[in-house]
Amino acid sequence: MSAVGIDLGTTYTVVGHMQNGRVQMLADDTGRRLLPSVVSFHPNGEVLVGQPARERRAVDSKNTIFGVKRLIGRPWAAPEIAMARSRLPFELKEGPGHGPLVVARGQEYTLPEISALVLRRARLLAEKATGAPVHRAVITVPASFNELQRASTKVAGRVAGLEVLRILNEPTAAALAYGLGKGGRERIAVYDFGGGTFDCTLIDRSGHVFEVLSTSGDSFLGGDDLDGVIAERLADALLVRHRLDARADPQVFERLRLAAEGIKIELSSADRVETRIRELGFGPGGVSLDLDFALTRSEFETLAAPLVERTLRVCKEAMTFAHLDVGSFERVVLVGGSVHIPFVRRRVEAFFRIAPTVHLNPEEVVAMGAAIQAAALSDATRVRSIPAAPTPRVQMHEPEGGPRPTPRISLHPKSGAFALDQIAQATERATLMSTPPPAGSSSVKVAVPTAPRMPSFPGFGEAARRGPSQPPPAVVSPVAPVLVDVTPRALVVETAGGFCDVVVARNSKIPCERSRGFATVQDGQTCVRVRVAQGEAEHFVDNFYLGEIELSGLRPAPRGEVLVIVVGFEVDANGTLKVRASEQATGLEARATLQLDVVSGDLSIARMQARAASIPMA
Repeated sequence: MSAVGIDLGTTYTVVGHMQNGRVQMLADDTGRRLLPSVVSFHPNGEVLVGQPARERRAVDSKNTIFGVKRLIGRPWAAPEIAMARSRLPFELKEGPGHGPLVVARGQEYTLPEISALVLRRARLLAEKATGAPVHRAVITVPASFNELQRASTKVAGRVAGLEVLRILNEPTAAALAYGLGKGGRERIAVYDFGGGTFDCTLIDRSGHVFEVLSTSGDSFLGGDDLDGVIAERLADALLVRHRLDARADPQVFERLRLAAEGIKIELSSADRVETRIRELGFGPGGVSLDLDFALTRSEFETLAAPLVERTLRVCKEAMTFAHLDVGSFERVVLVGGSVHIPFVRRRVEAFFRIAPTVHLNPEEVVAMGAAIQAAALSDATRVRSIPAAPTPRVQMHEPEGGPRPTPRISLHPKSGAFALDQIAQATERATLMSTPPPAGSSSVKVAVPTAPRMPSFPGFGEAARRGPSQPPPAVVSPVAPVLVDVTPRALVVETAGGFCDVVVARNSKIPCERSRGFATVQDGQTCVRVRVAQGEAEHFVDNFYLGEIELSGLRPAPRGEVLVIVVGFEVDANGTLKVRASEQATGLEARATLQLDVVSGDLSIARMQARAASIPMA
């Protein structure tokens, strides 16, 4: 069969499959199309994934792992890891590669292994739904993910038994689903507010050509944070009512977080929600300590406002990079579960001064685009018919006083740096499907049982998870779309004094290749080590360190005589970085796809694959 598209989300994972010009969102045996991105290690040795695992968050949060998408690819020293350790009920510890490990039932797991278990369940779901083996996939990631996060996600796919055809940005996937098959020209802003991450991506669509103008994001901002502010209110109420401090008991606080999620969801269709959370503890004589709690939509919006304003600041940043203003867009597309919240929609409409588009299911549209791309990449016959991308026009402006001299940067003997050479562009394909819009209405009163259920109402409950009947076949565009994407962060190298030289600027078109020449800076220097990072800070240490490449065996000579050491970057359509360094005179060369510190190498991947195959999944 053709490949599938997988939206590996913080909260839910969605699988799409395209066949005969029609995209289908694949469901499990119960009809759910949203697979909770949760893994629970059961006392009997089995591993639960999905809804059964989610239910165990209420009773065994210490061994139930969730929300790892926000952590994957981050080093142990990252502030986001410290924040997660203070919030999450399960144990995190530092691994040998300076990356975080999850500890469950005495065993240690890398974060790619946890994500791989979710992807493995998604693969099995797809195989059962389609009746055919699934070994290839396009997997989506937030546009703001850095190189380490993208590489870690790709490792997770390999461990799950998938050939990852492409790592595709989530907002771009959504834009493909919305825009393919339409004529004319339009400028689109994609507002992607998911469970754990936020992105704003600005796209020009001209017929079948999709050009990303800029992207900006926050990979630690999402619906989970909205749950958190409600959970804090619940914890305050519990302390006042029963003198029970939920913050001191991870299991109790996790019960409150689950209840908070239900309250948030219900407030998207109700003006007020009343909840009873049972058996949060036991008082004298074994009396159950229950909590009755009420929250109005207005109160929730007050709590949510600072987080929503953060998303709009990200939108402003994206527009600044693209030199656009809020009146520059013909369409604003809403993506992600958090955009169901009426307050979010109102603020987006007020900000962009245009009613947002949401006629495709915001929780499924990314997987739709991924499925479309997966079908294109796996259909060799049709892929050969894709037209070449137009070559961009690059204007070079000479500085006053004549041509700019060749850059010469003093390199630390164990450092290096690079610059612009040429730009290539990617090609992509897609087709379109549609689903009915979500609905919502009146006020409700809910009771949260000991093991909280998933609340149900149109747009968020079981109706949305099961989904409507499949839509009719979509029309396949006779002209394959062309996608021109960008880098989310600048790629820099360390220069003398610990400063940075920008090799690939933020929001540069990809695929791209850049190179720059340097001279040695010490007498007898025989080695140059190039340290690479991602970010916009002036000092190298303030950016996100990626790795290094070493060029050794240089002929000893007085400083400045060994000319030219050429250092180059190549970023492919997946955002995967390759680095090369060479001595021009002798042709001595070193090349590497950076072996990133928090991503395991091939031997470790093989070990993780073997361990994953031995894990009994319920």
